[in-house]
Amino acid sequence: MAGETLLNWWADRGGNESDYSDIVFGTVVDDSPLKIQISNQMTLTEAFLNLSESVTDHKVKMKIDGKETTVTVLGALKKGDGVTMIRQDGGQQFYVLEKTGGDEDE
Repeated sequence: MAGETLLNWWADRGGNESDYSDIVFGTVVDDSPLKIQISNQMTLTEAFLNLSESVTDHKVKMKIDGKETTVTVLGALKKGDGVTMIRQDGGQQFYVLEKTGGDEDE
């Protein structure tokens, strides 16, 4: 019943495919300033990107040998990294969810 209601709501919404959220894959073509290519014709700049914590350098508190310490996780995007993104409704903003591969230095 709820699923049927949801399907009807989507059908009644109308619009183009580009009006809806979607999963998009891209490749980092420059890391400073950040640019992600999603097709031969489209490269996204920082103005269109929102980054999840997993694709940034960030600090994490953890216990090592019973002592609490803070470590820095080096997750920042680098040229050649593949990424998975969520395109928000309307296609104007992209949430960079995670790295998916690409050139690996390690």
